[in-house]
Amino acid sequence: MGNSPADIVITNGRLFNAFTGEFIDGQSIWIKEGMIAYVGPDQHAAHGEKTECIDADGMVLLPGLIEAHTHLLSSRYGIEEFIRHVIPCGVTTVVTEAVEFNEIVGKEGLDYVLKGFRDQPIRLYCTFPPMCGLTPSEEIYSLQGDDILPRLQDPFCLGIGEVYWSNLLLEGEQGQRLRELVSLALDEGKVIEGHTAGASKKKLQAYTCFGISSCHEPISEEEVLERLRLGFWVLIREGYVRKELNGIKGIFQRDIDFRRLALVTDGVGPEEFLESGYLDGSLRRALKLGAPPKVAYQMVTLNPAEHFHLDHMIGALAPGKLADILISPSPQEFSPRLVMCDGKVLFRDGKTLAEPKNVYFPDHMLHSVKIQNTAFPALPVTGKVRTIELVTRLVTREKIVNLDSSNELKQLNLVCALDRTEGDRKFMGYLKGFGLKEGAYGTTMCWDTRDLIAVGCDHQSIKTVVERLRAIGGGGVLAVGEQIIAEFSAPVCGITSLERMEIIRDQTRRLDTSLRERGVPWETPILTVDTLGTAAIPHIRINHDGYVNLRDRRVLPVEVASIAPLC
Repeated sequence: MGNSPADIVITNGRLFNAFTGEFIDGQSIWIKEGMIAYVGPDQHAAHGEKTECIDADGMVLLPGLIEAHTHLLSSRYGIEEFIRHVIPCGVTTVVTEAVEFNEIVGKEGLDYVLKGFRDQPIRLYCTFPPMCGLTPSEEIYSLQGDDILPRLQDPFCLGIGEVYWSNLLLEGEQGQRLRELVSLALDEGKVIEGHTAGASKKKLQAYTCFGISSCHEPISEEEVLERLRLGFWVLIREGYVRKELNGIKGIFQRDIDFRRLALVTDGVGPEEFLESGYLDGSLRRALKLGAPPKVAYQMVTLNPAEHFHLDHMIGALAPGKLADILISPSPQEFSPRLVMCDGKVLFRDGKTLAEPKNVYFPDHMLHSVKIQNTAFPALPVTGKVRTIELVTRLVTREKIVNLDSSNELKQLNLVCALDRTEGDRKFMGYLKGFGLKEGAYGTTMCWDTRDLIAVGCDHQSIKTVVERLRAIGGGGVLAVGEQIIAEFSAPVCGITSLERMEIIRDQTRRLDTSLRERGVPWETPILTVDTLGTAAIPHIRINHDGYVNLRDRRVLPVEVASIAPLC
């Protein structure tokens, strides 16, 4: 009403109205106690001695960006480093998966993450870990009974994290546990995040019946449209794992409603983060590829806010909303000059003005690699054997090869999976198409599993890798024989580094470069190894018990029926 002084008055802005998609000139925003009190034509606001006045100089006023799907914990860097670097990008709200630490230390992993998200300069939320493993042995730390509701009801937990369609539709205990968890979350009014990669028509329909809210897996215009027609919130992925904007850009030419589209990263690696930005980089690519500005900005503000039922607080610039505000040059040029969250200026004129709160983890979470025995199972050396073959850098298939063929033999690497947290379970098989010519690479940063996975040319190199990963607490190591060539230390549950972003970039870049120098043809080879144990990507994977066929979850040996194993 103008009867008491505002804390902050922004004038002379070109305001983006997220509800109507308009860019309106000559607008003011009045802010009081972290909330927006007035949005409209420039007029005199009540000023006090402490009122701060900001002249937008005709630039665009936008809501703070909302990252609706990421994997903060498995993107190599820690929570504090992420916050430091994401503030200048204009991201004021982040929703991340939180399954990674839970897989290693159970409910304690989720609790420390939730604790670390509180009282930070930006708003951090997570989703409850669904624990979608290849087999029940990957799900031993899934939360049960009385451990579920208190964490699901935590205000920083917005729903269930991405539920793989193939796991939800499984018969038996694995599928039943997930279905009960989904039902409980829906009763609590929480959203269920989806993962529909590879789901055929009928399976996609059946999966939708369980109340799945979203999917970030469509890779074509047709898949986007199919899921929009089923009522999904479709999260277009443009980040480290995949970049889908170019493949789906035709959707923006269609005469449809775009209000259930959002733009997400699904995680950004340190190199791209430092060179191209985070969600801001994805937004710039969307604009460059022809997404209408009003649609592009809705995809990173109001749409994700509505999806997560946060639109009463954020996602638009309107009275009664929290004052998450950006100032950027023009609708076509996104480059934040000012970033505000909850009415506090966090970034202005190239300078970050806020520091993250320190996040602490107990000592035992920094020592999760407990492998003692590095003796490996014997493998056949002649005849036909079962292998994992790389079709792309991520997608695999089962392949039977003849070890007596020198041409086939030279295309194989050893691949092993070792339970790194308890017991002495391990499996060794063959991987075709990775291309490594010498040494071995191993990682503890594997998706959806507590296994350490290593790929190599000889047993000694693999042994060196495993022993070094145990010594540094986890991460990634490349060795040739007994010599360490490159390494990346990630001691927090063997997944996350404690170093600065620049150091993480340099170390992971050296690993990727060193692997390519030794024959690996794939882009980001360390990601290829990270994904060998996940149930998220078809068609055959590996764990400490054997190869796992995703179609029926059968655990398969190296040997095929016609041969017996040899030492």
